[in-house]
Amino acid sequence: MFSERELKQTSDVVLNLADLDSGRAEQWLSDGCGRVDAYPQIFNEMVCAYALHEIICDGGGVPIDYCFLDVNPAFERIVGLKKDDVIGKNVLDIFPCMDVSWVEKYGKVALTGESAHFDDYSLFGDRFYEVNVFCPRSGEFAMTFSDITERRCAHDILEMQESDLNKHVCELECLLKVSSIVNVLPSLNEGFRKVVDTVFSDLKYRSVTGCRLIYEENIFQAGLFVDSNWNCRSDIIVDDVVHGSFEVWYSEDMPYTSADNFHNDGGFVDSVTRSLGIFVEMKLVENDLNIFKSISYKVNYGISILDMDGNIIYVNEAFSQLHGYSVEELLGTHFLMFYNESQVPRLKCLLDNLLNSDCCMDEEVWHMRKNGSIFPAILECALIFDRDNMPSYFFVALKDITETKKADDALKRAMSIADAANCSKGEFLANVSHELRTPLNAIVGFSEILLDGRCGDLNDVQRRYLQNVSNSGNHLSDIITKILEISNIEAGNAEVNVGKFKILHSVLEVKESLMHSILLKDISFVCELDPDLPQICVDKIKFKHILHNLLTNAVKFTSDRG
Repeated sequence: MFSERELKQTSDVVLNLADLDSGRAEQWLSDGCGRVDAYPQIFNEMVCAYALHEIICDGGGVPIDYCFLDVNPAFERIVGLKKDDVIGKNVLDIFPCMDVSWVEKYGKVALTGESAHFDDYSLFGDRFYEVNVFCPRSGEFAMTFSDITERRCAHDILEMQESDLNKHVCELECLLKVSSIVNVLPSLNEGFRKVVDTVFSDLKYRSVTGCRLIYEENIFQAGLFVDSNWNCRSDIIVDDVVHGSFEVWYSEDMPYTSADNFHNDGGFVDSVTRSLGIFVEMKLVENDLNIFKSISYKVNYGISILDMDGNIIYVNEAFSQLHGYSVEELLGTHFLMFYNESQVPRLKCLLDNLLNSDCCMDEEVWHMRKNGSIFPAILECALIFDRDNMPSYFFVALKDITETKKADDALKRAMSIADAANCSKGEFLANVSHELRTPLNAIVGFSEILLDGRCGDLNDVQRRYLQNVSNSGNHLSDIITKILEISNIEAGNAEVNVGKFKILHSVLEVKESLMHSILLKDISFVCELDPDLPQICVDKIKFKHILHNLLTNAVKFTSDRG
């Protein structure tokens, strides 16, 4: 009994002999070595199937079929047919659906004596066999074959994995190209067009029929979509807002190995849309930055952007001119370079308060120029937050207030002069009123004594003249009193004595003081007041003074007999 290894070696010897030296093979076969009954133990225990056939040709010598002459037990085991069921029968009778091209291939071996080797023989079901064919004598061919289905499947799996690996490499290369397009930062339309063309050209191995990118109202596409069976689509998202979508269309059914690759979170199309989202976000930021730069370069005050460590990453032209530097000289420097040591703690405190309060802060500071001179300025600071609402930058606006400070100083000097003038005026009025009241009180007092008749009787002319003197004195006294009141009001020294009183009594007192003027102009004056009116709480003297002024004007500007 031979071992499996010895049988395999024997089979290989036979096959090698047939492949390497057909003359020796024919000699070996002519001696009876090609038939199973020549060495029954070897052929009966071979692990590979063996069959001997006779080729059948038509009248023109063209092979049209072949007949089974002999088979070994391995043939019966592998093919599933008994020896008695095949010996003497034609192959097309047993396997009517067999591809006739095999008859031609085997016929060539039988007629020419040239050996052949095949590794894709699948005559018997869905199994694959490795076949060695040789010619033992003219018109006949013998074949040995073994089942290589598992090896073939393993080979196919390796090829599939290699194909998927190549696809992944190609996808990775395509993604790198997409990333390079994004990093170059062309215009949105130019970038979208390049991405669509790149993906379409790089994914043709997947039977891609077309790529389409939709952004807002614009559509960018490459290829055709008529023959597409399926597509993969993903949204372009920026800050949780959908701005568009990207689609890849295929002509073939979606392969199993590609489905997972395309539909999971790390899929190719999702990766492209993530890159497109970054691209869109960068372009939006770039547009916002251009708008910001355009505005900042037109304003007449300095603008600067600092990182969280206080380093300058952006300044406008006005900021650099305020300090006597160029823009390039300021970029990358620290903001504290504009302050002397005494102001540094104050500025740090300002920034700390800004971080804690999240509100805009302003402070009057002194900034140092490149030449060492200083100037006053208003510093306004605010925080710039990132998409996660975390502070990422400081916004600083600086306004030179040198002229404002000069104007304030001039105004302060003018106010100081005006205050001094007011003080002088108040002192002057107080002195004048004091000096005037002394003789005026004497004039008024003596005129009243004469009018009372204490110094004798007066005729009508004397009384009228004395009355004019008394009235003029009282009028002058009222004028002095009013001037002093105005002076006190301007100086903030006016006193208010609040008290409760009846309105009716004050009105009647004012009316009596004006009755002489009312009678002279023959004016109708009617006073109608509810005696039950409640008391009011004000300064009584000032109330009567206001009422007196109002009624005096009313009498003055009312025509006679009005």
